[in-house]
Amino acid sequence: MNNYPQQALKFAVDIVFPVRCIGCGAYDMYLCPSCLARVRIKNDSDMVGKVQVFSATDYGDGLIQKLLKIFKYSFVKDLAGPLSEIVRVYIDNLPGSLGLFAGNPILVPIPLHKRRLNWRGFNQSENLAQKISGIYGFELYPSVLTRTKNSKPQADIESRDDRLGNIAGIFKCEEDLKGRNIILVDDICTTGATINECAKVLAANGAGKIRALVVARG
Repeated sequence: MNNYPQQALKFAVDIVFPVRCIGCGAYDMYLCPSCLARVRIKNDSDMVGKVQVFSATDYGDGLIQKLLKIFKYSFVKDLAGPLSEIVRVYIDNLPGSLGLFAGNPILVPIPLHKRRLNWRGFNQSENLAQKISGIYGFELYPSVLTRTKNSKPQADIESRDDRLGNIAGIFKCEEDLKGRNIILVDDICTTGATINECAKVLAANGAGKIRALVVARG
C-alpha cells in the first residue's frame, strides 16, 4: 500500500537526517555490527497461554526499545532489516530441540486494521515476516488473518484484563488451514493477549501446531 504523505516525510527526513546507527551514531546503517554484537540474544522460548513464544531478545534492552519504537512510530520501514538480523542470530543459535521450524510451518504476521495500516504505511509484522521468509525460505501467508476492528493499541493499555477485552473477537480467518503448522510473527510480545487471540482463531480454522516468533519479549 502506497502512503504518499509518509513517503514524502521519510524522503525529507533522510535528507536532513542521514541514516545513522541508532546505537552509536555511525553513518550509513541503522544498526552497526558492533552494536548488533552487544544485543543480548536469548537461547530459549517460553509458553504464553497455550502458545510457545520464541523471542530473540528482551524489551528491557534500551537499544531494542529505541529500534522498535522508531520502527513502529517514526515510520522507518527499513528497520525491518536490522531487526530481522537480530532474529536470524537468535534462530541460528537456538537449540534444535525447541523445534521452531518443525512441521514445515507457514509464516503469518499479526495483521493491522486497514485504517492503522493506511496511517503507518506498512505493517511492521508483515515486513519482519517477509525478511524471515527470505532468509529461511518458508512460505509467507500475509492475508490469513484480518483485523476487523480498529482497537486501541495494546501498548496504551496497562491492565491485562483490559488488554484481553480490547482484542477479544477482533481477528478473522476465512481459510481452511487443514492442519498446517503456523508461526505467528510480531515485533513484541508483552502479555501475549494478541498472540493467543490470533492462535484461537487459527486453531478454529484447522491449524495444527501454532508457535510465535517475535523480536522482543516485554
